[in-house]
Amino acid sequence: MSDSMAEKMKRKLSAKSFTAIILFGAIILVFVFFGLPGRLGAGVGSVARVNNALISIADFQQEENRIQQYYQNLFGSQMDFSSQRQLLRQQALENLVRMELVAQAAEKNGILATDAEIRDFIVKDIPFFQQNGQFQREFYSRYLESTHSSPASFETKVRKDIVNVRTRQMFEMVNKPTDVELKKLQEMRGQKINVMFARIDSEAASKAMSKEKAEAAIKALDEALAKGDEAAVNAQLKELKATWEETGLVEIGSENFPKVTSAVATEAIFELTKAEPMLKRLVRDGSAKYVLKLKESKVEEVKMLEPMTAEMMQKRRGDGMFEAWINQFRSKSHVTMNTQALQLQ
Repeated sequence: MSDSMAEKMKRKLSAKSFTAIILFGAIILVFVFFGLPGRLGAGVGSVARVNNALISIADFQQEENRIQQYYQNLFGSQMDFSSQRQLLRQQALENLVRMELVAQAAEKNGILATDAEIRDFIVKDIPFFQQNGQFQREFYSRYLESTHSSPASFETKVRKDIVNVRTRQMFEMVNKPTDVELKKLQEMRGQKINVMFARIDSEAASKAMSKEKAEAAIKALDEALAKGDEAAVNAQLKELKATWEETGLVEIGSENFPKVTSAVATEAIFELTKAEPMLKRLVRDGSAKYVLKLKESKVEEVKMLEPMTAEMMQKRRGDGMFEAWINQFRSKSHVTMNTQALQLQ
């Protein structure tokens, strides 16, 4: 296909065809490689097995090309992939394995795409196969030839893409937040807290004051916290040369608190209460130890949630359940990868 033909087809994109582009982006990107010889040949052999299904070298090469073109679009066509080739191939291999797992898990659960859907998608919804709004078999045949694909193998890929998107949408649909949840989230947006914290690095403390003294000071600090003796807590923090810091006012529903880099400490923050503002235990995360104290809480005027908030919440939940679902299926599946493919030139 000439550059002028590709440009003509690009100008004919419509809102309807945008979904097709997202659904099967590899079709668009592969035109960049028209006329180029494949590094791995015509695709004899396989790079992975997912239960009883084989993933071909041809599919692997196409996915590698697609990912490479994606990053070139992001970072520029002059980007050098020579040092990142193995990582790029690992991503391509994992993408293909994951797609096959989704297709198999969906089929097992009765999530399918009909032959009519596949036909209509190819004929009506892929703009690169059309001219003046009409399907052009010549364009379709050229694509199949350039990718060393048969109509049957191409239709199988389309089927998997449709099923993948359909499955994700189903998980999103059942995770739509209720009015009660949205109201609660709106209330939480107005509640803010300011947390004081002191971080102790036990390894650094051991070097500064000997291991025995550091361990004794940390033990005494833990005992002071259990008793709620704030004066003794401050004394031990001074002994350990640890200072108090503040997060500043943060929404109570926030997943991250400024300066608190430990996920364990972040989770412990939600144990703080007005009745007992200082946590009565030392939070341990490896060599780091945290003392936590609620300094301030306030309720600000609650504003209406933006419409996108509910959509993001729904998508986030759906993605989480989708990931858990496919990971569970993967744990029960037999997956093998030919890592030698990552070394091919």
